[in-house]
Amino acid sequence: MNWYNFIFSEKKSVQLQRHLAFWLLWWLYFTGSNFHYEQTGLQNLKIEPWSLPSFIKSILLLSMHITACYFFIGYIMPKYLFKAKYTAMAIQIGILSVLVSLASYYLHKNVFPFINSIFTYESVVANRNIWWTSMTSGILSAPKVISAAAAIILLKRWYLKQKEKEKLEKEKLLTELQLLKAQIHPEFLFSTLDNICLQTQKKDIDKASVLLLKLADILSYMLYESDNKTVPLEKEIKVIKDYLVLEKTRMGNRLELDLAVKGDPRGKMITPLLVFSFIENSLSYINNKNLETNWLNLEFQIEASELSMKLIHGKTSEHLPESANENMIGKMINRLDFFYAGRYELKTTIEPEMMMTHLKIKLEESTNETEHHIYDPEQIAYATA
Repeated sequence: MNWYNFIFSEKKSVQLQRHLAFWLLWWLYFTGSNFHYEQTGLQNLKIEPWSLPSFIKSILLLSMHITACYFFIGYIMPKYLFKAKYTAMAIQIGILSVLVSLASYYLHKNVFPFINSIFTYESVVANRNIWWTSMTSGILSAPKVISAAAAIILLKRWYLKQKEKEKLEKEKLLTELQLLKAQIHPEFLFSTLDNICLQTQKKDIDKASVLLLKLADILSYMLYESDNKTVPLEKEIKVIKDYLVLEKTRMGNRLELDLAVKGDPRGKMITPLLVFSFIENSLSYINNKNLETNWLNLEFQIEASELSMKLIHGKTSEHLPESANENMIGKMINRLDFFYAGRYELKTTIEPEMMMTHLKIKLEESTNETEHHIYDPEQIAYATA
């Protein structure tokens, strides 16, 4: 069993072991620092020799501490502290302090002398300052163990809340990823199918088949391959290239497109649809029918284990509200923080008529043989001819 399971396990047997270890440590500390050297006010400290009576007395005091501690963490904390009822909690703590003081005084005044008389044991501690002795064993010692137990519970509570928060953020990101798969704009999908149908009517079967295969590859990638934690960088770039080819075909002369891939993407892995979301966001700016010409420049630079993307495209100042753009960029940053925390650089510059995005990511190396897709710039020219 590792330390994490020992601390956080909810199994009854593990919980019992955890509590026994806690109280054993406290008993060793208490008997060593307090009970074994009983206080006698302003008199010199005298050693209480180890014996059966002293052991019984330490167990009785330990029982008092255990009762007070579990009353605090099992009743006062959940009923008052966690519900922010601080005034009522203060009253309960006051009552508990009085009860601990009275119980400790009763033990020292009546029970301990009775134990000594049974075993014909004479304590070296005088009873002339019994209040101080009982206070030291009770009201001055009980808060120590209660504070330690409460601190452990609060730390565990905070840690579990942080884990739950991270889990919810992860689920949110995964949900956004699932939505990203299905967020291809219907206009793009239907226009692409219309173009394929048009090419078929023109008897240009070769071009129609190329476009249809590219659309099928994009849909297959989004529906199936993007379920993986990482995918080959080649596939991500190929899907982006196919997506831009279809957009170029749909928009025709209204879109000026420049795409370049420098370096070798083979053997590199990346989170699926991560870079694709930046491209799709850029098309929300340039897909403007009111403009005669839209333009987009995209460059990928792969060096060693680093991917650098430069994306520049035109825009109109009234096309998207600034809040909507910040929201989209914020979602992308959240995904980068989740998957590539400390391993990426992102710089976005927005001008009245253009937008620039520069992204650098440290990628993972592939450990398996993967299918390699070769980038061919001539495919764009063929598909849009």
